[in-house]
Amino acid sequence: MKHIPFYLLSVSLLTLAGCSDNDSTPIAPIKEKTYSGVSELEVFYNDKPMVGKTAVFAQEDNKALVKVFSEFDLSQLSEFGLSGKLPSPGIIPGSPLFNINTDVKDNGSSWEFSGSGENDFCTYKYTGYATPDNFKLYISDAALKNGGMSPAIWKPAPIKKGDDGSISSTPFYIDWEYRPIKEIDINLSPIIEALTVIPVIPVYDNTAYMSVSQAIFEIVKGVAFLSDGNILISYISSVGGAAHLDQTAPNGFQYVMPTSDMLKFYVNPLSFFSFILENTSGSTPESEIDLNATGLWPAKDSQTKPDANSPTMENIKKFLASPTVQKILKSIMPQLLPMVAEGIPMAYNLSDNSLKIFIDTEMAVGIMTPIVKTLIEDNTTIELIKKYIASDPRLAALLPDVEKAIALLPKAIEQTTTFNIGFNLIPYE
Repeated sequence: MKHIPFYLLSVSLLTLAGCSDNDSTPIAPIKEKTYSGVSELEVFYNDKPMVGKTAVFAQEDNKALVKVFSEFDLSQLSEFGLSGKLPSPGIIPGSPLFNINTDVKDNGSSWEFSGSGENDFCTYKYTGYATPDNFKLYISDAALKNGGMSPAIWKPAPIKKGDDGSISSTPFYIDWEYRPIKEIDINLSPIIEALTVIPVIPVYDNTAYMSVSQAIFEIVKGVAFLSDGNILISYISSVGGAAHLDQTAPNGFQYVMPTSDMLKFYVNPLSFFSFILENTSGSTPESEIDLNATGLWPAKDSQTKPDANSPTMENIKKFLASPTVQKILKSIMPQLLPMVAEGIPMAYNLSDNSLKIFIDTEMAVGIMTPIVKTLIEDNTTIELIKKYIASDPRLAALLPDVEKAIALLPKAIEQTTTFNIGFNLIPYE
């Protein structure tokens, strides 16, 4: 009996100790906190990371407002002299802003929330965790309501010539028609349409040229339209050594299909320009590329070294960085940049053996007008056009009047009735 008081005391102390271990200190509410950068913010879409996002968590008791959006710092494009913040695509295809009011609970280490949602195009589930220092958001089971593009996997159409030497198939194409103009008795459409196959990209130390269509066909090997809204592009890369097949990271390119003949294309600017730099600056991984440090096109004395074994990508970079192309890009950016967050609208024609994705007439005219005006002022481009026309039996008759025809292009574009610029894909086999 004398041991009973000691036993009861021991049990009481152990019980108190157990209660002390289980009663963790409540987490202080997070009144409002903005998270950005890889050290503070992690966002995942169907298990794959998303970059370039900003999150806001504003809590009141056991409720919280959660916002996630994307802005791209235009000053990172040093060569274009741009500034300000560009609204960019959100985390759910079709919505530039992820915005929810949710219940939150203290899980002992963070404020946790979860639920499900949808927008016009997608359904999804979400789970998130917030602390004063870090924010994590996981989007799972995301899927397009209409199932996405079907068939899902395509590749660029080959470049084919007919028996008469004319081009019958290209992966990149232009269809242009315009109302007749009295003082113009020359058919100008073939000149514009030929821009897709005229060799304009210098390669092999400027000893040869390749066309935009050739570059697309040689580099791009597959395009997959996934059911969660992602677009994955398989391409030939020489990063790190010998040429090999690589693939774009998920969540950089996405799409939705508002109608049976229209899609919207979303490009994460940070993912896109990081991809460009990674493939034109040697073996630097995307995660280690600092756009602020190098700008879009690093100067010749930059620490970034090009990959000597990647002439195609390196020469494309040089082509894009040329004064003429830079002038073109600067002229069309005011039209394209406002579309980044809401999606670039593109029409498409789908059949059993082809998929054509193209911008419509209104947008094409807006883009091609400054492009043509710039090209006809560039003597090198005019000489390349002349050389190509002379080699094409269909166009050779234009040669005596080619300079006159080129000068008339801006006026003819004003009379456009149809102008489609796009990509021609065939089923992946």
